[in-house]
Amino acid sequence: MALVDERGRIGGKVNLIDAVIAVIVLGLLPIAFGAYLLFRTPEPKLISVAPASVNQGNNLRVTINGQNLRPFLRVTFDGIQGKSFLIGSTTYAIVELPDLDAGSYDVILWDYRQQVGRLNKALTILPLAPTPTLEMHVRGTFRGLSAQRIHAIKAGVQFPPTGTPSAVVVSVGTPKASEMQLRAGAQSLTLPIPGQTDLPGDLLVKCFTVSNADGSVRCAISGPVQQSDVAPGSILPLAGVDGWVSFQISEVVPAVVR
Repeated sequence: MALVDERGRIGGKVNLIDAVIAVIVLGLLPIAFGAYLLFRTPEPKLISVAPASVNQGNNLRVTINGQNLRPFLRVTFDGIQGKSFLIGSTTYAIVELPDLDAGSYDVILWDYRQQVGRLNKALTILPLAPTPTLEMHVRGTFRGLSAQRIHAIKAGVQFPPTGTPSAVVVSVGTPKASEMQLRAGAQSLTLPIPGQTDLPGDLLVKCFTVSNADGSVRCAISGPVQQSDVAPGSILPLAGVDGWVSFQISEVVPAVVR
């Protein structure tokens, strides 16, 4: 029997063209597999978190260590997403922590909606140590009050009006027109503010201690945006019945022990 018959079949069984195509396809398979391994996007891997524990606070960051990291990944802590994912290289990224309560959290790496890595209880938020509360006697002025608010501020009024007060009015003075000092070139001008009144007063302020960078300690109270120091020139935001009022401190003295 001829190797290839008149119908193009090899040995009378396999068509020659089909055989050639099969050989080509089999030859291309290793090439295709190699191209897949070369050009595919490797899957990210989560290895560790550093530091593994941080004290509770604001503007905290941790380093995510891994493999094949890339932009547009994201990290969550028990379902609470980190504020940022700043890629440093394929092996690490900086993540700004969200506001987390004290406790241990699973750290989860996501590629869009797909979870690609998880470390159980890999991050611990340590509770803040209790800070002492002090009582300070301050003198100063309520700034920019309307006529209606002046009558509501008197001795014994608390800020805030419910719960534990951060400030209590000891006494108030005589109202006077609000003024603002402006600088115009080499001149300093004092201009009245129409429709607003300043009210001198004395307060008892309950503040918490805060450490400075040099190791010294100051006293501060919480505000709607950030804490305010209890110090001359500082403006304390105080929560009243009908909104916030501003009290500018001119003098601070220790409160009399009663």
